[in-house]
Parts: sequence; C-alpha cells; structure tokens
Amino acid sequence: METARHYLDLRVRVAGLHHSDLDRYEVKRRGGITPSERYDSFDYLHVLKRNLHRFFGLLVPHRVVVYETPEAQEPGFRRLVEAGITSVVLVGKPYNVPPEGSFYRTTVEDMLTYLTVRVPALANNLGVIGIHVRQGEPERIANKFEAAGGELRVMGQFMDDADAMIAFMDRLAQEFERRNLELGGVEWNVGLAIFALKKEAFYATLLRQDSLACEDRFRGLESVEARIDESVRMNLEFAERVREKGEQVGLDIGFSIQPLIERRPDGSLHPAIYGAAELAKALERRFS
Repeated sequence: METARHYLDLRVRVAGLHHSDLDRYEVKRRGGITPSERYDSFDYLHVLKRNLHRFFGLLVPHRVVVYETPEAQEPGFRRLVEAGITSVVLVGKPYNVPPEGSFYRTTVEDMLTYLTVRVPALANNLGVIGIHVRQGEPERIANKFEAAGGELRVMGQFMDDADAMIAFMDRLAQEFERRNLELGGVEWNVGLAIFALKKEAFYATLLRQDSLACEDRFRGLESVEARIDESVRMNLEFAERVREKGEQVGLDIGFSIQPLIERRPDGSLHPAIYGAAELAKALERRFS
C-alpha cells in the first residue's frame, strides 16, 4: 500500500498498477509453507481497490492459472468483476516440469477461451505474458490471440536491446498475416526497466541471459543516480524505435515501466521508483 501510494504522489499519470503472482510463492503456498493471504494476487488487488480511493487507473493482477481447472478458478474471476476489476494477465507454466506435489490442470489458451465465454466482462481485457526473445513466441501469441477471441493485451518482458524486439515484431506480423489474423487486436506493452544496480548479472538472470546487451552503456557508472539517469535516456531511445516499428507493422505499442527494485534491504523506498516516474513523464510528453 505504501509503495502504491508513493507512485500516486509523484505527480505522474498512472495508467495501471500491475501485481505479479510470483510462482515460487504460489508453489510454497500449495505446500502449506506460506500463508495464502500474503501472496494471493486477487486478494491483494481487492485491498488496493478498497484503499486507493484517488486512483482511477487500471488495477491488473497477474495470475498463475495452470494449477487448477478453469471451473475451480471461475469464482475468483467473477469476484474481480463484481469489484470493478476487469483487467487480468494470465500466467502459464513457469517450469518445464511442475514442482513436486503440483500438477498442471489447464493452459493459458484454455483459460482464455473459458473466461471469454463464461465471464464476458473480462473478454476485451485479458492479457498474457510475452517474451519476445523466446523461440516460437510469435506462434504462441497467435494461439493465445485466437483463444481470446481476437482481442489480447500482452505484457512484454523488459528490454536490454531494441533490435531484438524490432526483429520479433516482423516475425509476429508475418505469423498473423499467415493466419489471416488482425494484428491490430493486439496491444503489446513493452517493458522498460530501470537498471539501478551495478550487478548486471542480476538483470541478465531475469532475462534468462548470461549478460546484458546494454552493459557497455553502464560501464563506469558508479552511482545509483547515474545508472538511473542512463536507464531513462536509453529507454527513451528504445521506446522511439519500437513505437516507430509498431506503426509500420500495425501493432499497438504501449509501455510498462518496471523499476525492478522498489525497496532497499532496510525497507526504505529505492530511488529507482523516482527514475520510473521520470521515464513515465518523458514518455507521456513524447507520445501524448
């Protein structure tokens, strides 16, 4: 709550607040290790809804949906709609093999189709995770787009290089054309990250890479402030290039700004939050 309120105090227009359903906690919860009320993303969103009275943007939970049948999950989604929360991102298999004691009982595609029919209030606001560097991702996104009935919001992985995203958009456009699908029904929210830490390996691990493509831009920058400033400059360049490419191929491009680090070890707010706000303001000036 404190972090969310801080974003609202930064005098930047907040279009939406996303909350991830981190799978390692999901697995622990199912093993009885951690209390469900601490990590359940739907419950978290209901708390935000009750307490952020001056927030008028979207509240968007990310939900790992593969561990239960669609029928078992339907009440939770209906409760979202009853509370006026109609945007949700569905998350799929985080492991090649489910952890011991867990079983996969559905897929993101099946859940998209189920919700489109059974909870139609969510039909035009369903989202999925997009990893543009993953092999076969254009086909995966096209499958999910069809399952969702022709409207899909994709929350994209953050970038360390715009070239890979631009090349992906060409492949995605080709796949949609091959299937005779309307790419204009996809809104892709490109991730823009604030690289505040000196430990590039930490960020590379989040991208499932050995190193960052943008490491040279941060070499020699010793202070957190300098790294945040460079992150803002770099991501504005990325945004310009990706937005231009989106216009060329007919893909609706939005941006999700990811501080990645929001708290220091002592619990205080990390300055990356301020960098995220500055980036948001700069994007709004450029693209409004």
